[in-house]
Amino acid sequence: MRTLFGNTCAMLFLAIVLALSGLLLGFLLRNFIWFARFGALVVSVGITLLSRASIIREDIIAHVQQVETGLSHVDPAHYEQMGVPAPEWVLVDKRTRAAVGVWGPAVSFVGTVIWGFGDLLNRYWSG
Repeated sequence: MRTLFGNTCAMLFLAIVLALSGLLLGFLLRNFIWFARFGALVVSVGITLLSRASIIREDIIAHVQQVETGLSHVDPAHYEQMGVPAPEWVLVDKRTRAAVGVWGPAVSFVGTVIWGFGDLLNRYWSG
């Protein structure tokens, strides 16, 4: 389960599927309260993305600027300039930073908007 919940791509795919499923269900039943309910599930996916560091049990690593390149040791470009492949932990840290700093907040925000305002579509498309 840790592998699934720690997979950013899988969680983003799940958020999109949930949002589209709620929208489709709202159209089919002509009641967009279902779209709003699915928004709550999208928020839970956003919270899961925000918790990626805890789920995979890897802390986000602090930046240390390297003298050789002037770049952080957690930046893959540092290793590229040194002529060696970036270690796996650098790539894991980069994915965790993206999940916690970009994807988690974005998915949570979109889910909150759907949850809060999705049922207002009933004014326009309800039977």
